[in-house]
Amino acid sequence: MPKNIWPRVFSLTSIFIKEQLKEPIAFFWIMISPCAMFYFFATTRQDPNYFSNNYITISAWFYAYISSSVALFGFAFYIIGRRESGFTRSFIYSKESKLIFLLSHFIAYSLISISYCITFYATTKFPFGNYDLNELLNIALRFYICFIMFCAIGAAFTLLPINFQNSNTLLSIFSFCMLILGVMSASRSNHITDALNLANPLTLASQIMEQGLEPNKAITIAIIFLFISVLHKTFKHLRINPVWSRY
Repeated sequence: MPKNIWPRVFSLTSIFIKEQLKEPIAFFWIMISPCAMFYFFATTRQDPNYFSNNYITISAWFYAYISSSVALFGFAFYIIGRRESGFTRSFIYSKESKLIFLLSHFIAYSLISISYCITFYATTKFPFGNYDLNELLNIALRFYICFIMFCAIGAAFTLLPINFQNSNTLLSIFSFCMLILGVMSASRSNHITDALNLANPLTLASQIMEQGLEPNKAITIAIIFLFISVLHKTFKHLRINPVWSRY
């Protein structure tokens, strides 16, 4: 790794975070909507003992969904958007600049994803009992593993020869399919949906959130290696000169 790269990485990271804060509607929608959905599901259950259940078991699916949303529609989506806008073509012209860009981009969305995780915990934990720092740290670690899994999937999408609009459609379809498979399997189990759900990343993320990393040690290691290999591929094959539709 080149020397003195980290000051530039952290400088660009702060720019990317500030850029997200300039779009407050999207930023706060991803933060607020899962919290609203959580309490909506709680009220529709009509179960007086709902908030006596285990918090992590009840909230696992929501944390999995938040991690997928930030990774797919933040980390991956904006890599494609920057090359479409000309950012990649204008500034990322060497291996060092590609490394700085990818590290900054990943760190920025890592911090954003953790902020979403903490906000969701602070908003939804109280009805289940007192806040617990150790519990939050445990949840945040599980959440981050789920996040890097979806980042690996999202990074694979960035390698495709697609534009900003097509990427939005493909990522939306992918996210919708994960969601539908999970709901179908939970509501009406059968051998077809159960078999398909084995390959559903959202179900796997929910399992990691609920059970923790220790029972899923092999899966966690596989996710880390997958992420490293896909990020390396992204570094090597990051598209610098896209074919813009207007030319």
